[in-house]
Amino acid sequence: MNKSFIFKVIGIFLLTILMSWAVMYVNSIILERQQRQFEARTNINHSVAREQTVIGPVLVVPYVVEYPEKIGSENNTQIVTRRYDGKVYILPEDLNLKGGFSNELKSLGIFKTLVYQLGSNIDGHFKIPKNLGLKLDHDSATLKTKDAYISLGISDTRGLTGKPIFNWNGQAINFAQGSKIDALGNGMHASVQELNTEEQTIAFDFRLNLRGTESFNLIPIAENNMIALKSSWQSPHFYGSFSPEAATQKIDKNGFTANWAISSLSSNNQSVLTENLEHGGKLDLEKLSVGFVEPINVYSQADRATKYGLLFIGLTFAGFFIFEILKQLRIHPAQYTLVGLAMALFYLLLISLAEQIGFGFAYLAASAACVSLLGYYLSYVLKSKTNGFVFASLLAALYGALYGILKSEDNALIMGSLLVFGLLALVMVITRKVDWYQISSKPELPQTHSAYDVV
Repeated sequence: MNKSFIFKVIGIFLLTILMSWAVMYVNSIILERQQRQFEARTNINHSVAREQTVIGPVLVVPYVVEYPEKIGSENNTQIVTRRYDGKVYILPEDLNLKGGFSNELKSLGIFKTLVYQLGSNIDGHFKIPKNLGLKLDHDSATLKTKDAYISLGISDTRGLTGKPIFNWNGQAINFAQGSKIDALGNGMHASVQELNTEEQTIAFDFRLNLRGTESFNLIPIAENNMIALKSSWQSPHFYGSFSPEAATQKIDKNGFTANWAISSLSSNNQSVLTENLEHGGKLDLEKLSVGFVEPINVYSQADRATKYGLLFIGLTFAGFFIFEILKQLRIHPAQYTLVGLAMALFYLLLISLAEQIGFGFAYLAASAACVSLLGYYLSYVLKSKTNGFVFASLLAALYGALYGILKSEDNALIMGSLLVFGLLALVMVITRKVDWYQISSKPELPQTHSAYDVV
């Protein structure tokens, strides 16, 4: 058994592990840059507005109930007026929201985050029951209402643009700061006139212009909710508890349109919110969400690329070793090391260029640089310009295959599996007639020289 052959196989294996460690070090740099991007995004969000969540409107009607009560003995009876007060919370019968988003990227240095501007019209009506739906325990009790108000919850009011006006039954009313309902959090409210205690239906509408970052959330609380949203952004992400109607959802090069029709029968938001408003407790409401996804996140794609580092370096060294066997060449471990370092540096080039020129152009530039360098170097190592060109072509095809895998996230697993299987099949076909016992037992080849040994 040729000991040098065995040592070389073991050395190539250890070198592959060492180069993979170098790739993992580059991966740690990518993760550190990703964390810096997150911090920059947080800073931008603090200066603009965070992701927005809208809930409401809710009609709040304070009331007073008074009733006479006899007190004292039979011979000395007095009538006093008892009273108690409270609040009734009424949710909309219908709510219609029609809106459109405009999007832009805000920068902090080289880091960017996506900001949207929502322009929307919201209308609907409240159905107010007789006596506010209260059951009066005393026949002679009287019910009086105080100044009612409309509450609207907005998670980050810094995103409000313009001065929204609330139209209540044809009357224009200015919004004021604060939702005045703890459960709704931040927001605004509009004071409306005193309501009578008769059954009535009151229409409302207002315009809401709202800026936010990355995603928009709406909590539907009406009996019937109709939402229609559109944008020129081509990469939306619909998530949350409610999906758009399949027949209305459309995503193409012009952007997206999506409609939701949500009934109170499909959600427990009304009962949960009412219970919280009246008695307190945990508020866990379902929502519909639209996320604005960056089509190419350079850090996540570079991170995915490094996951294939061990495979790429291992395949390159395997190809190198096969060339050495088939062409009866002698390749020094230092030459393996330089080739491995060049492939590891590809990922560092990739992330540093991607931050400046985008992932696609960065991948093209980094892979072209590495393939050109390795093609030039290997033409001397493999004692032939043709061999160097063939090896560089195989590397270029390998980088092209990796790019296809990175671009096709949904099919990445099957594409990666087919790539590995195809390469294994190619190696098996090429080496099908190699007598490995003869190779491992033959004496070492003498060192040869050629014109390629000197640049």
